Amino acid sequence: MTTPQKIFHSLVAIGVLTVGILTSRAASPIFWRVSTQQEFLRGHVDDVSVDDTGRILLAPNVSTLHETLAPFIWTLTENDDSVWIGTGVNGAIQRISNSGELLSEHSVNDLTVYALAKSLTDGVFAGTSPDGSVLHIAQNGETRNVFDPEETYIWSLTTDTSGNVYVGTGTPGRVYQVAPNGESSLVYETGAAHVRSLSIEPDGDLILGTSDPGQVIRIDNNRNGFVLLDSPYAEITAIHVTPDGSILAVAASGTSTGITASASTTSTTINTGSTSSQTGTTSTPPVGDKGAVYRIAADGLWDVLWQSNDDTPYDAAFLTDAADPILVATGPHGKLFQVPADGTRSVLLTRIPVQQITRLATTNDGQLYLVTANPGTLVHLDSERARVGTYVSEVHDAGTLATWGTINWQASTPGDSKVQLHTRTGNTSMAGPTWSPWSEAYADAGGSQILSPKARYVQWKAVLRGQTDMPSLQSVTTAYLPRNLAPEVTQITVHPPGQVFQQTLPGGDPPIAGLDYPREPVTSDSTSTNGEIPTTTLGRQVYRKGLRTFAWKARDLNSDQLSFDVLYRSDNATTDNAWRSLKRDINSTIFTWDTTSVPNGTYVVRVQASDAISNTPTERLLGTRDTGPV
Repeated sequence: MTTPQKIFHSLVAIGVLTVGILTSRAASPIFWRVSTQQEFLRGHVDDVSVDDTGRILLAPNVSTLHETLAPFIWTLTENDDSVWIGTGVNGAIQRISNSGELLSEHSVNDLTVYALAKSLTDGVFAGTSPDGSVLHIAQNGETRNVFDPEETYIWSLTTDTSGNVYVGTGTPGRVYQVAPNGESSLVYETGAAHVRSLSIEPDGDLILGTSDPGQVIRIDNNRNGFVLLDSPYAEITAIHVTPDGSILAVAASGTSTGITASASTTSTTINTGSTSSQTGTTSTPPVGDKGAVYRIAADGLWDVLWQSNDDTPYDAAFLTDAADPILVATGPHGKLFQVPADGTRSVLLTRIPVQQITRLATTNDGQLYLVTANPGTLVHLDSERARVGTYVSEVHDAGTLATWGTINWQASTPGDSKVQLHTRTGNTSMAGPTWSPWSEAYADAGGSQILSPKARYVQWKAVLRGQTDMPSLQSVTTAYLPRNLAPEVTQITVHPPGQVFQQTLPGGDPPIAGLDYPREPVTSDSTSTNGEIPTTTLGRQVYRKGLRTFAWKARDLNSDQLSFDVLYRSDNATTDNAWRSLKRDINSTIFTWDTTSVPNGTYVVRVQASDAISNTPTERLLGTRDTGPV
């Protein structure tokens, strides 16, 4: 095993993290616990990995070899002792040494370079767009035009062992062959809008990925086409053929037009693992429709190795062969995922400080190169791990002003390694300059008092350090007590005289709702964002002389249990002591008043909500609403 592979294999055995929010009554603290991969992925990583066992680890070291002035680098290929890259917006083809030195540059003015392929003799072939053409650039910089089709875009290039160049075009999607003597011929008309990716099998069959629709097609030596995969995604952005005959196909939705210079705020969650194994059918894309990585076996069976609703894949590659982990390059947060060859749960291997990782390339000696967009850089992933890494959690909303308790964490810190936790708080949903500064590092992992000021939102940061030993972080728990908010009676409905409703009870003659009310506790739905209390279900409407029905809606933003008092007073009364009780401690949202118990007249009815069940006597609060004259 080559040295760069060791760190990848050491991280493949990393497992499932879980974040949970444990809520309780308002009089008790709430615990925000982060301990699963799914929820750790919502945070921001720098030089740390999020593994599949519920740990944060120091990531492989990332070094930037070359920075361009162009915002996009779309393609790369390695050739002997150098790497070739193709840029977009006033594009150029650049040759860079393994140490990062710019060896040569060929400008294509206002064009974009989407495709590069190694020449068997010298240098590389490059495809330009729009007004597409194929160029040959020699090691010494000498350039010649080898093919100038009528199509607008050159999306993909590959070469065979005879020196033929195959060209994938756009609008329309066609494949051409350019022989070493310069003669060109049409190989295949796909019927698709674009041929986004090309590769060639050992027996000479072409494998191509199309856009609109996103299909993987095999073209045999007789130039007959057969669809291997009809994906539910818009395009196949990359195709790779492995020595064992399997094919990696990267499918995505709209990536060719989806990269902009603006940042994205999409949250990150992924659906990992093999989700299907089929042939001859299409799969259903997940909600969010970002992309997936498929593996197509030599016999045509395919399965999904990786899938995401939030990260768009641009490229994927085996480290060396099909038994090694697969790397998946994504945007819009520059994340590099690692997936075991069997398609089990993935690892967030590292994050590059860019928006998109657009292409990957591995050399014969196991070196891994990446190119990026926003900004356009050439990056090398080292076999050594980083010595310092940072993880910043997502912003957590306490729902209201909160008093912070303790923060505690579980970590492993062998030898010279350590894990330090910090917090900051604020009253805006996005962390920014109006938030408090990061606190000093907390000392006690078993429970340190949070020093950040009271606020509605909180965020924590973990800094991992290790020169010779590897630290890991398994979970973080933050305790807080939300400020109690008064319940609200948001609406009262006064039904016409005599209009009452039977309770929805099985068998017999149902009693009148509100006269024989249920005693179940009334609590807002904890999944609701506005604390709405569920209203009492009304049964069949009937008429009863002398009865008057009142129904109401209420909410409590602390999700407290509520009880209700119903009071009344004469419409002419003006003082608070004029209120008289009709019914106390009601646990439903309906009351039926037998009005024969009071003299004829005009009255006002009040519904008073109390959260005393969930709070101490000193912290309980009331909320009221009055009807109009009844």
